[in-house]
Amino acid sequence: MDEHERTPPSILIVDDVAANLSLLSGILKNQGYRARPAPSGALALQAAGYEKPDLILLDIHMPGMDGFEVCRRLKADKALADIPVLFISALSETRDKVRAFGEGGQDYITKPFQVEEVLARVRTHLELRRAQRTLEERNTDLREALEHLKNAQSHLIVSEKMAALGVLAAGVAHEINNPVNFVKTSCHGLEKNFEDILSVLSFCRPLLSAEGLAALEDYQRRIDYDTMLREIPQLFGHMFEGLQRTEEIVKSLRTFARTDESLGNRIDLREVADAVLVMLRSRYRKHIQVLKSYEDIPAICGNTGKLSQVLINILSNAIDAVEEQQDPSRKHITVATETLRRNENDYAVLHISDMGPGIPQGLIHKIFDPFFTTKSVGKGIGLGLFICNNLIKEHHGFLEVASPAGQGATFSIFLPASQEDRC
Repeated sequence: MDEHERTPPSILIVDDVAANLSLLSGILKNQGYRARPAPSGALALQAAGYEKPDLILLDIHMPGMDGFEVCRRLKADKALADIPVLFISALSETRDKVRAFGEGGQDYITKPFQVEEVLARVRTHLELRRAQRTLEERNTDLREALEHLKNAQSHLIVSEKMAALGVLAAGVAHEINNPVNFVKTSCHGLEKNFEDILSVLSFCRPLLSAEGLAALEDYQRRIDYDTMLREIPQLFGHMFEGLQRTEEIVKSLRTFARTDESLGNRIDLREVADAVLVMLRSRYRKHIQVLKSYEDIPAICGNTGKLSQVLINILSNAIDAVEEQQDPSRKHITVATETLRRNENDYAVLHISDMGPGIPQGLIHKIFDPFFTTKSVGKGIGLGLFICNNLIKEHHGFLEVASPAGQGATFSIFLPASQEDRC
């Protein structure tokens, strides 16, 4: 039972004739209603604003402010516009009845009063008001349920997708790691063998006769031996560099695959950002410059896989934005960290800034809404930033976005600094 059902309905009676006020108040009080008399339109508006009634009985002909003006002012006030208004006037004044409905009145009670008519009309409109209020509450509940359903559905889609990607990433990392280790070991052995071969050649050279030495030098010139000696160490260097990059990718895949962890791991945001940049390198390395500006930041408590998902999404959006720019000086993205204090709490903050077209000011408040996107059809469904925002909230942090005119956009991830006894 809600508050309206526990409390007797409140009925505001507005009439400049004291006898009418007394008669109507007595009729309504005898039926258990709370009757609130008001002898003028001005006092009625004050009373309605102070305590919103469930129903208003409003006389039309009053000095100063008539009933029509009172009704207009009630309907112009959003807080009072939904109160049912029943006009009161003489039976013969048909023109008043028509105008009463035009001004927003719900019904009409004629003078002289008939007790049965007054009570019937009051009960009817209170029941209609109660039913309307119940319908509005149910509509609100339905809207909230629909929103929860959308959120749950999007989380389910992402959870299933991320679980599948995590398994795939873990499997790929494992499969790549074995041959990489094999190739790396072989390259180290080959490098050692090459050094041994050079040692043998150096040892044999003094043992050759003059004729044999001349033949060896002639052969070395024909195969460009000196160039080979310079190039082979360089080739080994390229191979080891490629293997190192592959190991970084494997490490990043393993980090990304850890989506089932709890939020109780101490994490350095800079390491997560570096791992994600390795994974996205193929998208930006040829035409976009990524600048890093890392300050010392405290560790945070969190889930590496989920935070990686957030950074992948935001960095991917930044890459998409910068790719559209024709000016080469705008083709760069900055990843920066710092420590900030908000509401007496310390936060590790990661900023991702791009020099893309930016976000219109009128849309900034919508970008974290589900299914909202500024991308063209086929390039996004509007769940990325919505999911990112929820994942950061899950880590007890928050996301901020700034987009000054002509200066691209900056997404700032605030995550509370960890306390060792809480991780």
